[in-house]
Amino acid sequence: MRALLLALAIALLTGGPTHADRFALSYEGAAFGIIPLGQMVIDADVAVDSYEVSAYIRSGGLLDMFERTDLRASASGIIIAENVLWRRYDLDHHYSHKHRTIGLEVGEGGAIAAEIAPNYRLWGDPPASEEQQRRSRDPLSTMVAMAIDVGQTRRCAGAYPTFDGRFHYLLELAGGEIGRFDDAGYEGDVLKCALAYIAVSGFERRDAGRRRIPHGEAWFALAPDSLFAPPVRIATPWPQRAVVRLTSWRRARVDIDYTQATTP
Repeated sequence: MRALLLALAIALLTGGPTHADRFALSYEGAAFGIIPLGQMVIDADVAVDSYEVSAYIRSGGLLDMFERTDLRASASGIIIAENVLWRRYDLDHHYSHKHRTIGLEVGEGGAIAAEIAPNYRLWGDPPASEEQQRRSRDPLSTMVAMAIDVGQTRRCAGAYPTFDGRFHYLLELAGGEIGRFDDAGYEGDVLKCALAYIAVSGFERRDAGRRRIPHGEAWFALAPDSLFAPPVRIATPWPQRAVVRLTSWRRARVDIDYTQATTP
């Protein structure tokens, strides 16, 4: 922990101008291309040394027939040498006339402190171990890490361990094909990646559907002059050939000037 804080302090004290990208992104989900599933809004502030991201998801159409969902989440952390180190994750989830809040925070030595209300009655068989939690990011920070990796390397590669307070899983990117996207305010290149969801721990028998999600596809916007490549389309054959697609793209570039520290 001290090493991370020292590295961050050095980055801040080197002076010189830098910049941050602010993205306001909206999405809609549909099954079979015509049946609405809901909406998602993501706001992300990504600088060279830190990030803050929030998401709002509201179900609609077909999903409301099974489990109406209203979800708000946020995450923040630091970025060192393009490595995303999450620090805080909060979730407020209303679903099927129920309500759960989750707060995760990285403590001293990388230990994960969790505040979950109401707490889970079952934690999976096997439950997520302390070591698995330490090696993971929260779901939103995983998205940021993917977007930064794709934006920097222009490649679909890597496994991203993720922990959401109960479930531990891997998201994997592979393949890679450059295409074009011209819709919802973004016009430019995208990198089309194969996306795999691999359940690891924290799951029960009743979660069998979560374990068997087939491989899908994620398209990342290769925005010019940005280290952040947000997704513009995510597709999976489950459930009902679902597709989440960008409906609004807004990006602002903000210049930041860190003042050189001087000794009086």
